[in-house]
Amino acid sequence: MTAYRSPTDITKSGSAITVIPGDKINNASPGSLVDVLRQVPGVTVTQSGGPGGTTEVSIRGAEAGHTLVMIDGVRVNDPASARNSFDFAVFSPTDIERIEILRGPQSALYGSDALGGVINIITRKRTGAMSMTVAAEGGSYNTFGGNAAAGGSIGPVSLSVSGTLFDTNGFSRVGDRDNGEADGTKKFAGTARTSYNSGEGQAFDFGVTAYHQKSEVDGGSAAKYDLPGYERDRDVLTGFARFNFEGYDGKLNNQFSFFGSQTTSAYIEPNPRSTDTDGSDVGLEYQGTLDMGQAGTLIWGARAEQEAATQSTTTSVATASSFDMERTLLAVFAMQQFTLFDRLNLSLGGRYDEDVDGQGFLTGRATAAYLIDETGTKFRGSFGNAAKRPTMFQLFDGQYGNPDLVDEQSYGGDVGIDQELFDGRLTFSATGFYNNFTNLIEYQSKLLPDYPKSGYYNIKSAETSGLELSADAILWPSVLKATGSYTYLHAVNLDTNLPLSRRPENSGSLTLTYTGIEDFEFGVIATYVGDRYNNDAKTAAALVPLDAYTKVDLTASYKLNPETTLYARLENLTNVEYQDAFGYNNAGRSGYVGLRWTH
Repeated sequence: MTAYRSPTDITKSGSAITVIPGDKINNASPGSLVDVLRQVPGVTVTQSGGPGGTTEVSIRGAEAGHTLVMIDGVRVNDPASARNSFDFAVFSPTDIERIEILRGPQSALYGSDALGGVINIITRKRTGAMSMTVAAEGGSYNTFGGNAAAGGSIGPVSLSVSGTLFDTNGFSRVGDRDNGEADGTKKFAGTARTSYNSGEGQAFDFGVTAYHQKSEVDGGSAAKYDLPGYERDRDVLTGFARFNFEGYDGKLNNQFSFFGSQTTSAYIEPNPRSTDTDGSDVGLEYQGTLDMGQAGTLIWGARAEQEAATQSTTTSVATASSFDMERTLLAVFAMQQFTLFDRLNLSLGGRYDEDVDGQGFLTGRATAAYLIDETGTKFRGSFGNAAKRPTMFQLFDGQYGNPDLVDEQSYGGDVGIDQELFDGRLTFSATGFYNNFTNLIEYQSKLLPDYPKSGYYNIKSAETSGLELSADAILWPSVLKATGSYTYLHAVNLDTNLPLSRRPENSGSLTLTYTGIEDFEFGVIATYVGDRYNNDAKTAAALVPLDAYTKVDLTASYKLNPETTLYARLENLTNVEYQDAFGYNNAGRSGYVGLRWTH
């Protein structure tokens, strides 16, 4: 489990964590995870112009760059980007086992970037008899999507492969959505995993994932920028190899991991002008896990990695490198988990991160979960601090970089309850949280007083607090079930006492699923995003409001036979016009039909 860096019973976790199962992901659009992520409490999604447009995900009001994103445990935040964030626009759901979303400060487990939380996307490792899935769909905006996956085991060896493609003509991202110049997107993705388990304490696991995206984009969020010819190409490649060796009669597990990721991007304008970036992160990590019996479990380890980033801009006249840098990062960590009185599950951990040529920071985290099995109740809580080192762009960019920046810092915690009622027919969770952020880095123009040049400065502090609710209910056994979530978020800039940008105070979702007819399933999904502001500002008069909206989607599927399923989606049923970012359109009423075959 992501919450403890090793397999752990989720009922014993004191962390606020949401697990999205693979079937929910695989039934969503093959071009995006946006609609699935919007249903997670505490998560805010900002999509600028539909599939292919920049898509940022933040947790509990933190910035998008404060969300650490991993694929099979390999961090994929882009070291060459200004905020070292992950753009979910490039992601296409492949053969996903599950997604784990861990909310709250997590640097004590995962180091820099995890101020808001962690999203770990875990691909499927198919074992047992050979299995295969093939699906294809088409629909509005001349959209076509397809995916295929296969895998299985032969003795101690397993192999899984998958591929996804997505192609849409799209709509105009800015200006007149339906009559303007359409902005299309093409995506390709693939995964491969293989593993070997000797059955005697030795195991090997290898995986590689690749994403490619080609999108047409507009130059800004106003109608005058709705011009043809802009293009953005992006590629993400990740890989890992993990070796596990047991000792002391299986009580000690040693894991050695080699990992790497690379993100390349080309933004081509019609000037002609092209901006190219290349960010990479490679390294190795050791983790030891010791079963200490009644004393609990001790996890410790060390990590060494090298980040590298380049950015260059080419015009018809010359090529100028914005920056070309690399840095070596080291870390050590430890965490103890133990149980008291058979009911109270505790964990305490810490980590030290060091930039060999820069700064270092120390972080810690504690969690508690108290179980009352007789009533199906769990009380839980966590507290910790986190840090984010300045990005290489912020430090070294030739025009805007500032080598005097210091690490961003935060601390925060949460308390919550998970409750089962009516013999498990109703489960609900409630979590209250608070986070405080200091030394936040922002871009400032030299036109403002006190800034000698335009660039990045540690000038901002903020706090976020709120309430997260979620519930699952079986309203009518084998016929009707419901799932809901709600988030109240108070996110404020402490220097101006004004709201942080693009953080809705109220948001939530409700899903009703009908299964009362054999082999048929029908679902209604309503997603609500409340009022918010598009920008940070110095005065209330300068704030740009974004209207609240409710989007309703319908899904249906019918099993033609045990191996073949016909399915359909009707998205944005009421054709509501809404914007996650000011000036950028999202899709109107649109329908899609597909066929899935499994064997």
